[in-house]
Amino acid sequence: MRRSMYVLVVAAAFAGTVDAQPSRPDLYRCEGCEAINERSHDGLTWEATIPPAGEPGERLVLSGRVFGPDGRTPAPNVVVYAYHTNAAGVYPPPANASTEWARRHGYLRGWVVTNARGEYRFTTIRAGTYPSRADPAHIHMIVKEPGRQEYWIDEVVFTDDPLVDARYRARVENRGGSGIVTPARDARGAWQVRRDIILER
Repeated sequence: MRRSMYVLVVAAAFAGTVDAQPSRPDLYRCEGCEAINERSHDGLTWEATIPPAGEPGERLVLSGRVFGPDGRTPAPNVVVYAYHTNAAGVYPPPANASTEWARRHGYLRGWVVTNARGEYRFTTIRAGTYPSRADPAHIHMIVKEPGRQEYWIDEVVFTDDPLVDARYRARVENRGGSGIVTPARDARGAWQVRRDIILER
């Protein structure tokens, strides 16, 4: 009888431990995700401009909404961090980089926090493909929900990029929803893309 009670107590304790952990613990292990915390989140707004004035490249607006895991409920107060290469396909380091990730991610990076409707927007330039052409041109994105550890989601890539082929599509994970977007030019000639994000658990 005592043995049965012991087994039940241990099982209950183990179940409680499992419930307390994220259902996708792999989400919380990503190299470079800590870069999202290199800038204070106080004072962030839902939109930001990434490149400095005069940065070469085609103008691009990346926007979307962030939703909860159900894919319908807007998620406010989520910090979104984005970084990408310059038009030549390299990550240009800041002149006075003070951290490892500032050097590695370059100065084309920005932070926003979603508004009450879960909206965010980055005004930037269109990223260039790596000189090696090993991967499509892309924009990296990392999110941080209130009270949770930051994690990465699928990169933003463009359907008009020939490197976004069947082989690429077969290996994407759809973390945070699909990052494959279709660019379209607005009346002023700037590229517009929409990347909605579904938070994961």
